[in-house]
Amino acid sequence: AAWPTIAAAVEDAEDGTKIEVAAGYHEVLQGPLILDRAILIEGPGDRDPLLIGEDSIIVAAGAARNRVILRRLRFRISGGAPAIVIVGGCTIEECEIESEGVGLEVAAHSGNAARILRTLVRGCEVGISLAGGASAAVIEGSHVQRCDCGIALTGLNVKEGWSDALSTFADVTMFENKTADLRIQGWSVREKATGVVREAPPGEQVSVTGWPLEQSSVVAPTDRGPVVLHVEGGRVNATLWDDEEADEEPRSHSDSDRGEATSFELDTPERRKHSPDDS
Repeated sequence: AAWPTIAAAVEDAEDGTKIEVAAGYHEVLQGPLILDRAILIEGPGDRDPLLIGEDSIIVAAGAARNRVILRRLRFRISGGAPAIVIVGGCTIEECEIESEGVGLEVAAHSGNAARILRTLVRGCEVGISLAGGASAAVIEGSHVQRCDCGIALTGLNVKEGWSDALSTFADVTMFENKTADLRIQGWSVREKATGVVREAPPGEQVSVTGWPLEQSSVVAPTDRGPVVLHVEGGRVNATLWDDEEADEEPRSHSDSDRGEATSFELDTPERRKHSPDDS
């Protein structure tokens, strides 16, 4: 069948529909585009088709992987809303995404069925928001560039010592992001000796620059004293730093020869309020 617009095709589609978009096609979306059925929307090899609008493309077609596939398309959302919101199984492949707000938002209840493959996200306030935690999405061969923050991660739950907590989305290239390549909030660290979980205070966040190519460390506050998160690609080393040891070196129960920290940065609400960038 031939449809006049992608919006019309989506409205008419049944599960399993494939929508092929011709080269040179441009469409101005008149409202949110809700993808709630198993469909494939695919552009030609040159990634020329462009969807422009002020509202989000919302993927909510169920939790299974590849329920929705968006391939070789461009999205430009100018209204401040996220360009694409993923709340179910979705693969974004070889697309280009621009937004005044968030480029790609993977919601907390999306499970782990989101995949972002060989995709460019640029010019956003936040390139990719992983609200569902570190395992919410797989990112491979993608680029995030010229955003204020490259990836914003909500929910990092690790044990004391080394873990591969960031490995599912570390295959990404960052370029000229303004304030952070990786921003983390809502972290927790389980102590090895006691099993006690140290949790981040509400509203706190830490920022990492140079990630994933460079090793970086951040001092992260918790309700039981600060911890040091040493980030190295897809790996994180959580080191305890008790209040009574504040004037001493942080203690670690993990490899001591993994490399030195390159930077420490604590992004507190007070620091953000008085940031030179805001002046």
